[in-house]
Amino acid sequence: MRKQVVMTTILATLAVAYGSACGTGAASQPATKNANAASPHRTGDDVSGSIMNTSLFRTIAKRENPVVVFITVQSRRRVPTTTQFFDGDDFFGRFFGGPAQPREQIQRGLGSGFLISHDGEILTNNHVVAGAQQIRVGLFSDDRKTYPAEVIGRDPLTDSALIRLKDAPKDLPTAVLGDSDVLEPGDWVMAIGNPFQLGHTVTVGVVSYKGRPFAVTEGRFQNMLQTDASINPGNSGGPLINVQGEVVGVNSAILSGEGGGGNIGIGFAVPINTVKTLLPELRKGRVHRSQLGVQIQSGPITDDEAKELSLPRAEGAIVSMVQHDSPAERAGLQAGDVITEYKGKQVSDADSLTAMVIATPAGTRVPIVFYRHGSRQTASVTVEELQLDQSGQSAGSDERRSTPGFGLSLGDLTPDVASQLGVPVDTHGALVESVEPFTPASEAGVKRGDVVVQINRQAVHSAAGAAGELRRVPSGQPAFLLLLREGNRVFVEMRRE
Repeated sequence: MRKQVVMTTILATLAVAYGSACGTGAASQPATKNANAASPHRTGDDVSGSIMNTSLFRTIAKRENPVVVFITVQSRRRVPTTTQFFDGDDFFGRFFGGPAQPREQIQRGLGSGFLISHDGEILTNNHVVAGAQQIRVGLFSDDRKTYPAEVIGRDPLTDSALIRLKDAPKDLPTAVLGDSDVLEPGDWVMAIGNPFQLGHTVTVGVVSYKGRPFAVTEGRFQNMLQTDASINPGNSGGPLINVQGEVVGVNSAILSGEGGGGNIGIGFAVPINTVKTLLPELRKGRVHRSQLGVQIQSGPITDDEAKELSLPRAEGAIVSMVQHDSPAERAGLQAGDVITEYKGKQVSDADSLTAMVIATPAGTRVPIVFYRHGSRQTASVTVEELQLDQSGQSAGSDERRSTPGFGLSLGDLTPDVASQLGVPVDTHGALVESVEPFTPASEAGVKRGDVVVQINRQAVHSAAGAAGELRRVPSGQPAFLLLLREGNRVFVEMRRE
């Protein structure tokens, strides 16, 4: 089976704290081969010369740099007051007088994007602009001026976002959106972006792998393009360009080595065909998807698996979990079932089932065929619209919560588990169920079986609450955890990748 890779987003972040008188409070769409889906206002002329022509990449960079923009975002987050750091004792208030002031933190992030329309539409990553209260964009033609921008639509499941410039200059250049389906490993590509605030940095590499599955939320995957073109923090949202000068991907993530840091030659981009399919809905402000309410194993079924599951052939999608009170549960599906037909069409693998489900209008009743213990069975299921919160986590998912950028999985602490761990049964917190090696959590010494009771001095009462606090920590910033371990209280720091 294909190996799953945990995604590390590459948004560079900064933070400034100050006092204030009042505190402030199933998978991607199917790709198409319509290269004109974005309605670009120019066509992609072939770049003359062979791969050995040393001026080839120079020509592409000169032509494509003007369509690439750098993005700065700003948001605010409440941070603990002095009383929360001294067990309710207002330390500074006793020495300087006056009540404690609620505090805020200004968070600033850096990313990239590229123009797709003359009136200032820009494609970028969802994680670049999610939660931003202010967005400003710099253009290649004038690096001394920035323009305000607004979010038009976001899609957490493909890490895609569409923003638009306010008061944009006239006749802006636009990118040509190519066809990511025709790419093959070994094809040359170029990345342009804003790494470490070094605007319009150009790097070159090849497509290393096509269709690498990423876990974007619990049990949901997005197939990505893998490249060795150097990608670093701040490249998020920039274009991946082929030798015809066409955008074939949106740079989104990197795989960091031990200790974190920058590029190690493994970067990832969302295929442009996936994004082109979403554009009409992004322009309307929201992406609609249908769901069965199941999690399915990624990758194709092997011959050995088909034999073990008593399947007639190595085809289908294996159900790994059925969500409570979902269409699948009401239809009688169970974990371990293998769906082989959907709406009269063969299901070859997990990707084909995902594509068929999300293309089905919500409320449609669909016949399915599945195998259970080698027995062929049928059912009818009425698909529902997939509901997402702001983080991209599907509503109604199970009690385990993943923490992208930290490398640990959390579950709710039940009284039975608390008793087994020697923790008082009335303890509130989140149970550490697993820790991935070579991640911020493992380097900080977090262990399986630890109980998280505070994050950044904020008490947590559940896995969902703890995961929510960790998702609010920007890339590159620290999270302080108070843990219960074998009757001891342990305080650790880990920095999000």
